[in-house]
Amino acid sequence: MKEGLHPQDNEQHSYVLVTGANSGLGFATCYRLIDEFALTRPSFQCLTLIITTRGSGKSRDTVRRLEQHLERQSKKLDFPLKHRISLQPEQLDLTSFRSVQSLSHRLIENLPHLDAIICNAGYGGLTGVNWPVAIWTLCTDLVNTVTYPKFKIGGVGEMIAPHRSSTKEAYDTPSSLGQVFTSNVFGHYVLSHSLITLLSASPDQGRIIFVSSIEPHPSHFDISDIQALNSDTSYESSKRLTDILALTSSLPSTRPFVQRFLSTSSSSPSHSIDLLDNELPKSGLGSGTPRISLSDNEYRPSTSSSPKIYLCHPGICATSIVPLPLILYYCMMAAFYIARWAGSPWHTVSAYKGACAPVWLALTDQEELEDLEQTEGKGKWGSSSDRAGHERVVRTVVEGWGLGGKMGERELGKRKGTRPGTREVTKEDRERFEELGRECWRQMEGLRTEWEVKLAG
Repeated sequence: MKEGLHPQDNEQHSYVLVTGANSGLGFATCYRLIDEFALTRPSFQCLTLIITTRGSGKSRDTVRRLEQHLERQSKKLDFPLKHRISLQPEQLDLTSFRSVQSLSHRLIENLPHLDAIICNAGYGGLTGVNWPVAIWTLCTDLVNTVTYPKFKIGGVGEMIAPHRSSTKEAYDTPSSLGQVFTSNVFGHYVLSHSLITLLSASPDQGRIIFVSSIEPHPSHFDISDIQALNSDTSYESSKRLTDILALTSSLPSTRPFVQRFLSTSSSSPSHSIDLLDNELPKSGLGSGTPRISLSDNEYRPSTSSSPKIYLCHPGICATSIVPLPLILYYCMMAAFYIARWAGSPWHTVSAYKGACAPVWLALTDQEELEDLEQTEGKGKWGSSSDRAGHERVVRTVVEGWGLGGKMGERELGKRKGTRPGTREVTKEDRERFEELGRECWRQMEGLRTEWEVKLAG
């Protein structure tokens, strides 16, 4: 058994996994998890924080910095936190399914359960900035420009390295996957499925927490190019896909696919994706009358012990996902503070404040979360900040879904921080969103089972 893993199979020991934990939002999430667990949980409860990074050097550095923080907090609280909170570094490359499999096997062998996965790791895929557009929009509409930027230039068609089967034969290009899609969505999707056994064993029902962004818009996503291989907005597309998957995960129309994703039993690819009742019309999503009725698809909390899927975003904070020279970094920070002082609710600025929403979803009582989403609908929970920098968690408007996927939500476009041009969600919008969700789940499950077969070949 690995040193640092403490298999106490009882309700007083929590296990939380954070991907991309070595910097930015991931590191801040670990930092904040330590703080809030120490301050809000009884002294007899323990936490094992499983931090994943891509390399051993990053793991050692991350552990060193977090241990220093534990020491500082122990002195502040006059209590040795190392007896309550332990760190377990693990290496993980989300673009390598061998790496995902290896981590999953290690954790299943050593842990009694897993309470939450915070799917934070990400890759921007940016290649530059359209400076004329950036300068003009910053001068004419600073707040919206630094909230919903239109000046970023993304790469097109970037692929992950070919995987090899158990027979050491490399797969051909058609089996390759997009770098941004795999780093931001599919790698987490496969990892979460691989750990369903541990998540299902959680006393509080395991939680899969997807970290999205404030930026995605319907125009960024094309269902016929789910990996956004032909798009220069692959990052925004991956986050829109994340939104769609998470928000539609509790609806009956997606249940055949979500149940397979949350199931520990394996099934053949054909059985997973070839459900006639869930095929799209040959004419596609854009034509004909939507085939889903809202009356059959209100949010319904599951009565099973299956893990729950939640969605959040960190607001706008300074992280390394957008690499900038030092002088431009400080200019960006100044613009963020100006936007906050001008009334933007989304400019958390610091990654620690941005970690408010994912940590809240990881530590809040399950009954409270269930009650919120049953009463108000399934939501995208965002880290928000007032002018003074006091952070809190609030719902975020998602185009086509609204605040909670419920009809009758009024004046969405007038809510502070909402993207310009946002309008009230119509019945047709909501039906199209749900139809899109079902097709996204169908394609993701098909892709997952396809790769399971390839890796086993």
